[in-house]
Amino acid sequence: MDNNRKTRNTVKNSLVYLFFLFCQVGLFAQSDKITLEAASSDPTLVVRGNELTIESINQANDKVFIKTTDSKLDFPITGVLIDKNNLVIDVFANQLIDCSKITDGNYLVAVQASKNAVAESFFKTHFKKKDVVKLRKNGNISNLKEILGHQSAQLKIDRDKFTTVYEKQFLVNCELINKSEGHKYQVVVSNQNGQKDIQNKLALNCKLQKGVNYINIALLDNSKKISEENLVVFHKEKEAVESKIKVLWIEQFPNAKVLTNRTAVDSMLKNAKIAGFTHLVLDVKGPEGYVSYRKNNLSHSPYFTNTSNPNKKIPDDGFDLLGELTDGAKKGGFKMFVSFNFFTEGNVTTQDYAVLKQHPEWEEMVQRPEDKGQILKISESKVGQEAKQGKRVALAFVNPANPEVVDFQLLRVKEVLDNYAIDGIVLDRTRFDNFYADFSELSKNKFAEYLKQKGKQLGQFPNDAFSIDQEGKMVEGKYFIDWITFRSTLIKEFASKVRKVVNEYKASTKPNLQLAAYVGSWYETYYQNGVNWASSTFKYNPVLGFPESKFYSAEYSKTSYVDNLDFIMIGTYYKTDKEIAKYVTLGNILLDGKIPVSASLSLPDLNDTERRIAIKSAFKNSSGLMIFDLCYINWPEFLDQIKGLQTIKN
Repeated sequence: MDNNRKTRNTVKNSLVYLFFLFCQVGLFAQSDKITLEAASSDPTLVVRGNELTIESINQANDKVFIKTTDSKLDFPITGVLIDKNNLVIDVFANQLIDCSKITDGNYLVAVQASKNAVAESFFKTHFKKKDVVKLRKNGNISNLKEILGHQSAQLKIDRDKFTTVYEKQFLVNCELINKSEGHKYQVVVSNQNGQKDIQNKLALNCKLQKGVNYINIALLDNSKKISEENLVVFHKEKEAVESKIKVLWIEQFPNAKVLTNRTAVDSMLKNAKIAGFTHLVLDVKGPEGYVSYRKNNLSHSPYFTNTSNPNKKIPDDGFDLLGELTDGAKKGGFKMFVSFNFFTEGNVTTQDYAVLKQHPEWEEMVQRPEDKGQILKISESKVGQEAKQGKRVALAFVNPANPEVVDFQLLRVKEVLDNYAIDGIVLDRTRFDNFYADFSELSKNKFAEYLKQKGKQLGQFPNDAFSIDQEGKMVEGKYFIDWITFRSTLIKEFASKVRKVVNEYKASTKPNLQLAAYVGSWYETYYQNGVNWASSTFKYNPVLGFPESKFYSAEYSKTSYVDNLDFIMIGTYYKTDKEIAKYVTLGNILLDGKIPVSASLSLPDLNDTERRIAIKSAFKNSSGLMIFDLCYINWPEFLDQIKGLQTIKN
């Protein structure tokens, strides 16, 4: 009887424990929000993609689940298979799948077919093969390891994976969690001799070399490695706060409606001076092709008052925005830069084109998934048709491979340099539209010529580069990597031509003239736009976790256009200190100290609290700060948000 009572008590206690454990799991699920972020349809316009909430782990049901094991699924699913670097391997719609592919760090995010219409629609709408996605936990970028939780002994460290520092010593505090009794645990650090015993906590002092440092911290259990953490630390020399540039970006049309006279310009400059800005950047050629200056004797590009878009219409009273702004900037002690949206010549959504209608052969030819392999002008593609219906925003890019396009852009540069006392040029939208351009006959012939120089022969086009099948999926061709490198070569050649023009004026009338660029900080996918903004000395390391590491060869390094630049601004359009620090650090690594890197912030994407965090993080970790855009600044609020910027310590 006593044994039965004991058994009943044991069972009762076990049930209580299991109930407690179940409640803990439920609380965990409620307190942590796990999401899968789809690739943005255009990260140059909206960096963060749409997100889908993941509701269960390795438990397939009518909820969105993440599956990390290769156990069989006996029902059809709709979802995506993703590799360890967050590259979409395949997309499934109401299919039975082979789960043996869920291995080597791959994972499946899916829902049982016909059980959750909303989730199925999300998968079908937002994912394509070759997309790069992100896992997020409570809004922060995360990884599979963090989301699955720690089941065995692990090291918990107090440093983010990507960090920029100014000291030669890097302190890492480690804590041993989930340890087992009777086990001997040790820590091994790369580039350090010996093993260090750890029972609870351990402080590691790592010596840094100048530039990038890859630090591997391995945990041993009874001499066997059971886990590891990799840190990427960029060590740079301290910079005087006063030497860091602060750039105010002035987009063309939103600000043209306000900066309509000298009084308005002077008022803006006064506030910019109080805020500590050192540089101004005015869009002198907007995405539609209109210019912000009157003295256009070479290109004859129409002034922005000629827009056909009624929402942007401004009375034409002869005001020369660049002329007045340049004059005021000089008196105020600012450096005056101008930016060109080089390879856009129209807005498909609003049907507004400054010069493209006179040069229809310039328009990009695209091969997009939505068009199932057809090669069409962007304005005639499905994306273009949706844009004309107001369902999406689409710009009309032109082909960088077209020599007429290139020559026309250079005319605009020259006429500005001839007629205005500016201090520098900024390359903006100096790229291909996206992965799917350009597939014109002209590009085909230039690609054939490029391959011939390498002893290769173009057979089928576009198939030898890549093709889009009838399901809208990309099929890589035998010269896929050559295609990626070819496109980056074209952009480098254009940047070199702009640099040549800059050097000509430096040697004559403008000895201090500079050339800069704005790019997105998401270098890991920027190959899709045909731009290699890393230094030619950058060496890829797998620890960086780029989704397509096969591109970063010695041949690709030759396509870098960095040697043409004096400094670069990278769009760190994120909301947290962790993400901004990551992408600034990545920028520092990619540029390898060759030129200064300034972090850029997009004000409309941030609330008041986020602005304060982002401004401090960007300024602390990079060589400067660019604020996009003037039109989003409420001066009293902004002056309060940047308070104390001069006292931020490196």
